[in-house]
Amino acid sequence: MKKIICPNPKCDFTGKPSKKARGSTLVGLILCLFFLLPGIIYFIFKSGYRYYCPNCGIQVGNQN
Repeated sequence: MKKIICPNPKCDFTGKPSKKARGSTLVGLILCLFFLLPGIIYFIFKSGYRYYCPNCGIQVGNQN
């Protein structure tokens, strides 16, 4: 995502969104240490990022 327009009517931010990874690396590593297959499945389903408005914090989209 290059540029967003925040859908929040009170915000009206236009610009680059904040990017946050989906899932937790720590949880994935613990699952891999104790249960290899569930850990791999967790990393597959939780890959990608979520994008947030840096002004108000509302989620504006995600990308896998």
